[in-house]
Amino acid sequence: MMPWQFIGDTVDGLINLADQAITDKDKLIEYKFKAAELKMQGMQSLLSTTTTPKVDATVKIIFAINTLWRPLLGAVMTAFGAYAHFKGIPMDTAAQVVFDGAFPAWGLSRHVEKKSAPKSRSQEPIFPMKHDEYLHDG
Repeated sequence: MMPWQFIGDTVDGLINLADQAITDKDKLIEYKFKAAELKMQGMQSLLSTTTTPKVDATVKIIFAINTLWRPLLGAVMTAFGAYAHFKGIPMDTAAQVVFDGAFPAWGLSRHVEKKSAPKSRSQEPIFPMKHDEYLHDG
């Protein structure tokens, strides 16, 4: 869960709780307005947060390694399997199959994963803000 989603979900949960607990309509509207302001302040503080370039680079490298871990390991296993085969290193048949098929198996699983994954929601805004629903009685 991303930080802005946590802030939005928390404020929305508080507003839903307030809808059930507060009976005075004026107080409820005031509470909804204050909650919307709090949500905006949280979003603005997230947007204004900065880090050093070294931290940004480290995070990007960690995400890249996390994403590339399976294909790199599969390629290394397949390369070792080919090396063992050509150098005549004795290996169990099951182990040879696992080593030789590691990288192609990753490619096949990635293909299946891409076909079965839901379509991207890139058209939706990153911060779905609905301020009007907090300001109007409804």
